Order: sequence, then structure tokens, then C-alpha cells
Amino acid sequence: MSHTDSLEEVVLGELIGVDTSVPPGRNYLEALKVAGERLEAAGFRVDYPVTPMNVARSRVRENVVLEGERVNMVARILRGESKRRLLLNAHIDVVPPGPNWSHDPFKLSVEGEKLFGRGASDNKGSVAAITTAATRLASSTDFEGELIVAFTCDEEIGGRSGLGYLVENGLKADAAIVGDGSIRTVGIAANGCMRFDVRVRGQAAHSSRNWLGVNAVEKAALVIDALAQLNRRLGERRSSVPADPDSGVDYLRPSLTVAMIRGGVKENVVPPLCEITVDRRLIPEETWEEAKAEVLGVLEALKSKDPKLDYEVDFEPQNHFSYKVSPNEEIVQLYASSWSRVMGREPLIVGGLGCVDACYLAAKGIPVVTGGVSRTGNNVHANDEFVLRSDIKSFSKIVELTALNYLKRA
Repeated sequence: MSHTDSLEEVVLGELIGVDTSVPPGRNYLEALKVAGERLEAAGFRVDYPVTPMNVARSRVRENVVLEGERVNMVARILRGESKRRLLLNAHIDVVPPGPNWSHDPFKLSVEGEKLFGRGASDNKGSVAAITTAATRLASSTDFEGELIVAFTCDEEIGGRSGLGYLVENGLKADAAIVGDGSIRTVGIAANGCMRFDVRVRGQAAHSSRNWLGVNAVEKAALVIDALAQLNRRLGERRSSVPADPDSGVDYLRPSLTVAMIRGGVKENVVPPLCEITVDRRLIPEETWEEAKAEVLGVLEALKSKDPKLDYEVDFEPQNHFSYKVSPNEEIVQLYASSWSRVMGREPLIVGGLGCVDACYLAAKGIPVVTGGVSRTGNNVHANDEFVLRSDIKSFSKIVELTALNYLKRA
């Protein structure tokens, strides 16, 4: 640690040095111990609960490769007689680095105010910020109650084997801060996610006699066009929850994206199979069941016009779902007040277009607010991802102040 490095940067550097890309999700325990050992030294009781692999596999598609234990970390420190419990959470996993990096994605690189590395912004910067805030809180005599820190796995593939599993198996709190968002905003809602595959079947034939076959790619093109029309209709809908202005919309909106297509055998064979993968984002006012029925209705209407359209739909198990909490919740108000104190202006209280693990807490009636270290332009999920030094320090201070105010000694 040089004289210019903050503790947040040191922790971030150690975290980035451990490849926790998912798929496949190796090395979780090694990364978690970067935070866990510091928290234990500060006085927390630290456990590393493991999600059974059969549970993890049941929550993702069959083609998602999982390797290594699905490990999480839960650290607790209790003070005084108060029964209040505050949970601080962030996820330890990252998306694979992909190509075209100017820096080693698994080694922290510093250029002025920018800290580069996979996960710097999403989401190891938040893990580092919460870790350092929690160690400072452990040495404070100004709070009373239980402070819980949970760093969790597999958020990038739905979170059900991470925070979702812990909540389903008894993790409780009276309020929570989830560090997986923007330093610019106070988050009170998020869109949900539905993913599904459509397998379109045709009939193979030699391409010189293609009239003897049924071209699955051509049939899939009809499906894609119908789904694109549905996306245009979805684009007219709006949630009542404001969105971050940087997102390009005033209020949360749903969307549908045909994200992947696979088909064909050889250039001289009429393709007998074509598969498409679709990502559907749901606003808090939509339910997963309604969205599923809408998709199936579009496909059934298409088949009624084309008897040769042969397809099947495979929906991924429901993981991240949409949610919203009241902006008047105490934890939201305390976080917003702390944000103003640190940042020097009034915050934007908004919802997010992306999915977050906070949904699992909201589903259990736990008031939750989201924040983080990210900004538009930080190359999240892209090459040369970075975070600003000042943003990690600011988020860490916001978390610390919010926790002190929520757990303040009577």
C-alpha cells in the first residue's frame, strides 16, 4: 500500500486480482476472504455459507457452465440491546472480461482518477467500499444493534444461488443497502428480467431442392419480426417510477431484445433448426406471468397464420424480478440524507433499468435502497471497465453515515 492508496483501493486491487467471472464462477471463496478476513479482524463473526450445486443448477439454463463452490459470505457484529438489524450487500461475481482490453482485466491499473479492472465498477468497487465502511463502523461506539454484511455470488446469472438463496434460507434484516448501482442516484426500484429460448423446427433438405424442406431460419425470422413488433408496443409503456436521466428515458420502461440466434448445418442444407434467445425486461407494474402470457399469445397468433411454423418455448426459471419500495421508507430517506451530505447536493431518487439482487429482499418485505460506485461511461460489462477513485470513497462514506444514522445509539 503506497502513501497515495486508500484502503478502498487496496481492497479493490486484491479483489480484482481474483477472477470471479461467471460463467463459470470459480474462486469465490478466495475473493470473499479478501473482505472476510478484514471484517473478522475488525470484530465481525464471519461465515461462508455454500449454496448446494443442485440448487444453483436448478435456477439457470442447462447450457450455463458452473464450476466451483457457490460460496457466499455473511459477517455480523452486534452492539448493545437494540434489536435493529441493518444489512449491507454487494455481489462478488463479475462478467467474463471479453476482448480488446488495454489493461490486464485482472490486475488493478491506475490512470489518474481512474481505476481499471474487471469488476471495478460492477461490482467489486462496491464490495471494497462496503468492506471499508464496515471496518470503520466496527470501531465506532455510536451504533447499537446488529450490522450484517453479506457478499454474495452469481448475481450476473440471476442471483438465486447468492443473495436469493440466503434470503430464502433465513437471512433477515429490518432494512438493507444493496451496493449495486449508481453513485449518482438513490435507487428505490428496478426492472425485472425474463429470459427464454424459442426453438423453431424445420425439415432438412438439399439446398438445390429446397422446396422439399422447411427452412427453420426463415420461420425463425417470422418469429423475430413478431417479437420486434411486440418490443415496439412495449416501448409505449411507462412505469410510475422515475428513471435516471442518463438512461435516455424519464420513467422506467419495459423492453424485449432478441439477443442471440443459432441455426443452420451447412451452406447447402436447408436448416432444420433455428434457436433464438430473448431478453425481456419488466417494469414494476408488470408480472412475470402476464409477460409470459403475452409472449405466448404473440407466438400462437403467428402459428394460426402459418401451420408450418413448428416451435417450442423454454422459459428460464424466474430469477430477478421487478420491484419498488416507497421513497418514504426510513432507510431511503436516511441514505438520501447521507448522500446529500457527502455529495453536496440533492440526490435523484429513481429506479433502475437493470436487474439487481435487491428484489429478493423487497419480496420479503425488507425495505431496501440501492446505490453504488458506477456511472454511465464506466464501461460496465465492456473492455477497460473502470471506476473513479472519488466515487469509491464517496459511496463508502455514504454507507457508513447511513448505517450510523439507522443504528444510532438511543
